[in-house]
Amino acid sequence: MNLTNWKIQLRKGLLELVVLNLLSARRHYGYEMVQLLKTIDGLTIREGNIYPILARLKTDRLVTIEKETSPDGPIRNSYGLSNEGKKFLKQMNEHWKHLVVSIEKAEKGELK
Repeated sequence: MNLTNWKIQLRKGLLELVVLNLLSARRHYGYEMVQLLKTIDGLTIREGNIYPILARLKTDRLVTIEKETSPDGPIRNSYGLSNEGKKFLKQMNEHWKHLVVSIEKAEKGELK
């Protein structure tokens, strides 16, 4: 097994969770989200990674998109969580926390 490949797969799997958590605080523009996500150590991301995720989340009705005029240029999309997205994110976070606890128990040899 290659550690780099494992990290890439883990990052891909966690990216939706991180994006939804970011949107739970407030609405964001795509480029703005990329800049914020780049500050998370170990979560390597490029601008092209986020838009397919946002499109899929919109298709799944987890995020809403509002078109906003920008004083600096063209119309921009502002992304936010839908009510369905808030409910789904709560379930995702609960599942994630459960997994982290279980992994920590496994690491300590405490699984029964």
